[in-house]
Amino acid sequence: MSGVRRALLFSFAERYALIVVNLAANLLIARLLTPAEIGVYSVTLAVMSIAQVLRDFGVASYLIQEQDLTDDHIRTALGVTLIIGLALGFVVFGAAPWVADFYREPRMRDLLWLAAFNFLLLPFSTISLALLRRRLAFKALAVVNLVATLAGAVTSVGMAWAGFGPIGLVAGTLVVSATTGFAAWWAQGERRLLRPGLSEWRSLFKFGAQSSVVGVVTSVSMDINDLAVGKLMGFTPVALLSRAQGLMNLFHRDLMGAVRNVAYPVYAKAVREQQAMEPLYTASVTYVCVVAWPFYGFVAMFALETLRLLFGPQWDAAAPLVPLFCLAGALAAAGSLVGNLMVAMGRMDLLTRMEVVFQPARAALIVAAAAVWRDTWACAAALVLAMGLQLPLIYFVKGRFLPNDWQVLRRQLSRSAAVALLALAPPALLLWLHPREAGQPLAAPWFVLAILGCCVSWLLALGGCRHPLAADPAFARLTRFWRRPADNAGQDR
Repeated sequence: MSGVRRALLFSFAERYALIVVNLAANLLIARLLTPAEIGVYSVTLAVMSIAQVLRDFGVASYLIQEQDLTDDHIRTALGVTLIIGLALGFVVFGAAPWVADFYREPRMRDLLWLAAFNFLLLPFSTISLALLRRRLAFKALAVVNLVATLAGAVTSVGMAWAGFGPIGLVAGTLVVSATTGFAAWWAQGERRLLRPGLSEWRSLFKFGAQSSVVGVVTSVSMDINDLAVGKLMGFTPVALLSRAQGLMNLFHRDLMGAVRNVAYPVYAKAVREQQAMEPLYTASVTYVCVVAWPFYGFVAMFALETLRLLFGPQWDAAAPLVPLFCLAGALAAAGSLVGNLMVAMGRMDLLTRMEVVFQPARAALIVAAAAVWRDTWACAAALVLAMGLQLPLIYFVKGRFLPNDWQVLRRQLSRSAAVALLALAPPALLLWLHPREAGQPLAAPWFVLAILGCCVSWLLALGGCRHPLAADPAFARLTRFWRRPADNAGQDR
């Protein structure tokens, strides 16, 4: 477990260091480029994202979960990604003049021509990063990604300052890809140069085709929501829904992204070593929920204060939607690692079938809510309903390849729920004693006090409820400063 804790530590450190670097670069670029120049780059990036869905082809996940990884597997992965990269690069390069004419923006042609070279660089970084993740080398991954991001940020800011406009932003992405590829290869230690091959193409295509289907279905389903809501209700409701969902994504995407980066290779390693998977899964989902549920509960109670803090008063209208998105996030947390478990255990087929059923159904519910009620609250409620229907589906599918230990899972998740309720009690009491004025957030000192009360009561509740996390050595080190006096007092008696 110490290796997993170290991996999580480096994964979190990497994610939030990258957020700081990118935020600083964006602040500078926003002052160096005009809104029109940034807009041209944003549209170019959106066009590229269509091709990016197919670019990876599940190669990284394939290399991580492969039971007996050989040089032939790595050569095949490199060969396939190079072929896909070349094909996508030529498509983007050839489509650039047409896209520029469609948007009546000549600069987009040059931007897309330059961006097309990214597809030739990405295969090398994809392979090297996947091999580092397979080895749980998250310290090396953190260094590689931070160095690459810094190099790209310096390039983008420097070229923007020199007057190159949006072309500097595209050049920055090329520098990130090239630096990542070289630094990740250097971090491998062996630093071998393998030639591309195709000898294992059958097993890779079987895995990659299903991974691509999941990616395409998920991407299209997510985009349809915004497109339909924007068409039926206008752009302002889309923005309000997006901002409210952004608070849910603080945990679901940003924090859980760091967890999933570690969980998948850890699961894959456990499969290769023939460990018992159900206890490992139950422990991991219990740890996730004991953090997720208090987070979502607190944000739901203090939606207006959190929106004001992060985005300003112009987004107050999104506050009533936040509790619904938090409920959806809390439901999603209870099954958020099953997808990683499926892929690690070689059941990409089940994940594909589940996503092909669920993603279109979720999109249909939200679009139907927008069409019938023309109300943002109804759209958010539709997402909650979709997540509520997804959770039993997830565990039904999981039971097909790994039987659910319902007794242990219920007992551990009940402890997570108890911790969450106790952690949220002090903030709820504060709200009862000091209710908000109509339409106004709590004063900053009271909001800070609510945060501190929630954090302290969460730490105390972990021990009081005998949650598994309380037995973790990291938690023991964190709480030793108040346990030691109590232990000494008991010895004196």
